[in-house]
Parts: sequence; structure tokens; C-alpha cells
Amino acid sequence: MSLVEMAQKNSPVGEKDLLFLISLLDREDKIEFVKEFREDFEQQIEEKKLSKTAYYKFLNGYAPSDERILEIIEVDEEAKEWIIERVKEKAKRALQVIERMEAEEE
Repeated sequence: MSLVEMAQKNSPVGEKDLLFLISLLDREDKIEFVKEFREDFEQQIEEKKLSKTAYYKFLNGYAPSDERILEIIEVDEEAKEWIIERVKEKAKRALQVIERMEAEEE
């Protein structure tokens, strides 16, 4: 293992890492996230961090920005776990597809 790999493995997960994970979600995932964690978005309205108009747009099919989702997962551990599990599912599916593609090449 190289020094760079060791440093990356031992460094704490930062904002850029979380944004990377969030970026792997598609529009439907983000809309589902809003519905799943609507209380957190409502809390942002109360704190004047989010307008009611934006919130209703999210509920009606507009996907929130990655930064907006990051704000939620920074304060809600359950939301962070939801993101982790969703990305794991996508990664497993991607690996399955890659394995099938590689098997076809042989």
C-alpha cells in the first residue's frame, strides 16, 4: 500500500467525501430523500435556511442540491446512514454489471 493510500485510508471523512457520495445519487434518490427526511427540511424552514416555496418544489419533484442534502446529513445521523446505504446499493449494482460485462469479453 502506498503512502498516499495509507493517508487517505486514515484521514477522517470530510465534506468533500460526503459531497462525492451525495453526487452518486440520482434525481429520484434525492426526491425520495426529501420525502424520507421531510422533518429535517421543515426544520430548515423554521430556522429560515429554506423557503417554503423551495420545500414544496422538492416535494413536487425537484431534486435538492447536493449542498442542501449535505446540510441535512451533517445534523441527522439517520439521514447520513440512509445516504451510505443507498450508495452501497448502487455500488453493488455497478460491480455486478461490470462483472457481467467483463465475463462477456472473455
